[in-house]
Amino acid sequence: MITAKAGAKINLVFQVGQLQPDGYHPVNSLYQELQLSDLVSIEKGVPGSGFSIEVTTEGLPSRHINSVPKDRTNLVYKVAEYLFGRANIPLLDLSVTINKQIPVAGGMAGGSADAAAMLVAVNEYLSIEHQISRLSDQDLLEIAKEFGSDVPFSFCGGLAIGQVRGEQLTSLPALPFETNWVILISQEGLSTPSVFARFDQLGGGTQFRDLSQLPRNVTELAEIMTNDLQEAAISLLPAIASNLHVLEDLGALKTIVSGSGPTVIGLFESGELANRAVEQLRNMGQFALTTRAGAGGAQLQR
Repeated sequence: MITAKAGAKINLVFQVGQLQPDGYHPVNSLYQELQLSDLVSIEKGVPGSGFSIEVTTEGLPSRHINSVPKDRTNLVYKVAEYLFGRANIPLLDLSVTINKQIPVAGGMAGGSADAAAMLVAVNEYLSIEHQISRLSDQDLLEIAKEFGSDVPFSFCGGLAIGQVRGEQLTSLPALPFETNWVILISQEGLSTPSVFARFDQLGGGTQFRDLSQLPRNVTELAEIMTNDLQEAAISLLPAIASNLHVLEDLGALKTIVSGSGPTVIGLFESGELANRAVEQLRNMGQFALTTRAGAGGAQLQR
């Protein structure tokens, strides 16, 4: 079995421009990888079994597992199909297990993380099982761009500015301080297209600013955190506003919607305070977890 992992993504800053004639919105975002990761494992299946996907978790609510497609619409299938096709090898009898820790439809690029991990895993599988030369990281990064705007960052990880559709990345050095996050997961999902459509209805579109000047401490980070899609997400799912206020009441320095939502994230001054907030949220019947910033991108699990 070959296993690879890739981390969740949060947008510390997410600026969105007006809808363009090509149907996309330009973005200017400060991406941060989290230690919270999905694992994707692949192995040769029983002869005649075809391509199968199993989804597991150690704690996410059942809706997050049930909503993950297990057919050809899943990005892990599309990645495998692409890489096997590139190697001129039939895609047969491959068993895939996705261990989900990243919320589904939560604005944290969980599907993109799975795709990035699959790129790494299949690259290794083809080398071991079929003696195909491994593709370089640069080759895999170029391929990642074929599968969505968030997949390149999920592959690279760390801290980066994302522009154009988010796939044009400028890597940055890691923040010089620890960040502790509480992730408060909604019981409902939001589709990214619907949030962008509401953003347009609300007359969205912002002037981009230079994101290369990094904050020096956690207080400065709290001051710059913003998300242009937050108003649109709240208008579609008003409960998001309550979740933001709950995190604030529990001591978060800053709370924002993660990506297109509905997950909300809170920045805390210490791991102890974050853990205490998660315990209180769970006592309130909310599903929440805590994590820190990560680095390394998609990589094999040895």
